[in-house]
Amino acid sequence: MQKPGRIIIQTDETQRERQIAPGLWVTRRSFVALCGAGIAAGAFASSAAEIAEPSKQGFEAFLDAANATAARLLDDPSAAGQDRYLRTMSAHTAAIGRVPIPETWRDSGQSDGPGTYIGFNPGGVGFVILHWRMEPGTRILPHAHTYGNVVTVGLEGWVRVRNYEVEGERDYTSDEGFTVRNTVDQILTPGATNLVSLERDYIHGFDAGDEGGRGLDITTRVLPKPDYGVPYLELGEMASSRGPDRRFSARWRRA
Repeated sequence: MQKPGRIIIQTDETQRERQIAPGLWVTRRSFVALCGAGIAAGAFASSAAEIAEPSKQGFEAFLDAANATAARLLDDPSAAGQDRYLRTMSAHTAAIGRVPIPETWRDSGQSDGPGTYIGFNPGGVGFVILHWRMEPGTRILPHAHTYGNVVTVGLEGWVRVRNYEVEGERDYTSDEGFTVRNTVDQILTPGATNLVSLERDYIHGFDAGDEGGRGLDITTRVLPKPDYGVPYLELGEMASSRGPDRRFSARWRRA
C-alpha cells in the first residue's frame, strides 16, 4: 500500500470503577469532586490555567492543559461546542512527547482477527485516554461513536484512518440499508490527529500499514451510553464517486 502524503455522567463518590474497553476496568476519581475542588482553589479561573507549569513537560504538561480544557468546555454538547473542544484538545497534543506504555494490554475486540490491542493511560479528568497498538496489516473495523467524541493521536508507525457519515436520518438500531459518505481518508503518522464528533466524522475505522501503528484515543463521554451495542459499519458497493466525495451503500451489524 502506497503511503499518502455534556453531558457528563456525574457521581458524588470520590472514586468509581468503570469499564473503558472490553475486559479493561479502571478506578477513576470523580469529575465532580475534582472540578469542585479546582474551582474552589481558583485553578480554572481563566484560560491561562491551560498553560502548563514551566517545570512540567511532555505527557504531564498535556494532562494539565487537557484537564483544564475539559473543565472549561465540556458543558456544551452542541456540534459547535464539540468542535471547539476537540480542536482545543488536539492542539494540546502537539507537545505530548513520550507517552508511558501501559502495563496491561487487552485485545481491542474491534477487529476481524488478532493483532490489535488496547491499554489505558491514567490522568484524564472528564475524559479517558485509551492507548492502542496495531500489528502490521491489521484493522479496526469501522464503527460509529454514539455517545462519546474522540481525538485520535498517532504516536508510532502509521495507520490509514477513514471516517464516514450517514446520509439522512441516523438509526443505529435499524436493519435497513442506507448510504454513507466517506468524509476523511487520512494517513495518521506520529503527531497527526483525527477528530470524531457525534455530529461530524462520527464513524471511523483503522488499517495498519506495513510498520504497524500505535496511538491514543482521547475519548470524552457527551451523552448517556445507549443500551444497544457498538454499531459496526458494513460497507457495500460504491454508490457514487465524484473526486474525493465517495458514497457507499451500507448497513449496521453487531459484534
